[in-house]
Amino acid sequence: MMSGAAYEAPRFCREKARSLVHTYAAGGCAWAVLPIPIATSTGLCALETHMIYWIGRVYGEELGKGDIFMIGSGLELASVGLKTVALNAANFLPVIGWAIKGAIAATTIEGLGEVIIRHFETRHPGKVYAG
Repeated sequence: MMSGAAYEAPRFCREKARSLVHTYAAGGCAWAVLPIPIATSTGLCALETHMIYWIGRVYGEELGKGDIFMIGSGLELASVGLKTVALNAANFLPVIGWAIKGAIAATTIEGLGEVIIRHFETRHPGKVYAG
């Protein structure tokens, strides 16, 4: 049970999509801070690709693998270099570096999510969420 104001369901697709982006950003932050010996970029790219798919679904589009690849590939190429350098640099600072890695991952996912939302908003401006 929620305290305070009653829960209000998203009215527009962009509101639902933003709530998904925030959820994926939190997941990306958690993934990035895991102290695992492999690079986290692969997992973050998979998470971001999944997010693109679900944002499309919010707007009523069933994206195929090719669609997701076309939408995400250019954005990913632009962000992978930045993430790789920043995340590897953050590894040199124990504990503080992990927090930096999490912040970088979350910020990148939030930015990517906003770009994807804008993409769908140009195709479906002000669409009401039917979910």
